Amino acid sequence: MSKKNIAIGILAYNVEKYIDLVLQDALSMDVTVLVINDNSSDKTKKIIEKYNNKKNFYYLENKQNLGAGSSTKLLLKKAKNLGLEFLIKVDGDGQFKKEDIEKIINLYSKENYDFIKSNRFWENGIEGSIPKQRFFGNLLATIFFQFSCGTNKLYDPLNGLFGVKIKILEFLESSRYPKRYGYPFFISVIAVINKFKTFQINNTVIYEEHPSNLKALKMLFLLIKLSIFFYFKKIIIKQNLGEYQRSAFLDKWFIFHFLITLFNLFFLYSDIYYLEITIIKTSTLLFLLLFNLIFSIMLFLFSFSQEIVLRDKYINNEI
Repeated sequence: MSKKNIAIGILAYNVEKYIDLVLQDALSMDVTVLVINDNSSDKTKKIIEKYNNKKNFYYLENKQNLGAGSSTKLLLKKAKNLGLEFLIKVDGDGQFKKEDIEKIINLYSKENYDFIKSNRFWENGIEGSIPKQRFFGNLLATIFFQFSCGTNKLYDPLNGLFGVKIKILEFLESSRYPKRYGYPFFISVIAVINKFKTFQINNTVIYEEHPSNLKALKMLFLLIKLSIFFYFKKIIIKQNLGEYQRSAFLDKWFIFHFLITLFNLFFLYSDIYYLEITIIKTSTLLFLLLFNLIFSIMLFLFSFSQEIVLRDKYINNEI
């Protein structure tokens, strides 16, 4: 594929310390560069405007702060309007290395992947010190991600460096698409469950004094809601695809037995603490609870193992 079909899309919000070097690196890669200023209050706008006369450079500006998710969607729409096919989304805070962006460009040019994501959790993936809250939050996000899309080959779904074909836009009109944080998770899952040809690179993320307004508890609830939503959406997609139908059937049985397990748990709790007279012995209730719990886990693992084999046909990663 020609590099003429590729754009680098840069999110810029209060990044006066980093944006100049980020733009210089992007413009040196011989692709179209889009940058969106999300209503910065510092000198970010003034720095970006110095590049307005550069070839294949486009500047977008939000009149109010819309958030990273909404701004990414605007970058994708701008790339579509320009007739481009692939957008590499980069943050303007200098956390990503030039060689990793070039790696995505080369992969797309040679292999025509639909989606190329990044993973920072490898031997040389982190420079500096990642906050513990972010570290454990990202590990938890990986568990939710793999649960949602049925693969164990992809990790780090909150990594902000990724490349995706413009066709992803048709899936981002959902009201559940995050306007601010969590959008890389949404894009990663929606790409995988819709069978985008996917590759994961190992990238390096630089941690300096990058301020963050991310609220951990709010992000946790968002990831839980998205994971449940995508799990059910995945089943709907799978049941209409012959090779995935057995896995979808097992998923439905897993949900059924998991609900029975919750009912058993409620009944056991009521029996122990509230009911004076019971029809079923406590020991019997405990046995039923453990049986349904184990059976539910087995159903999930059977479904997951079958889905992994099918997902592996279009998912690859960097060893």
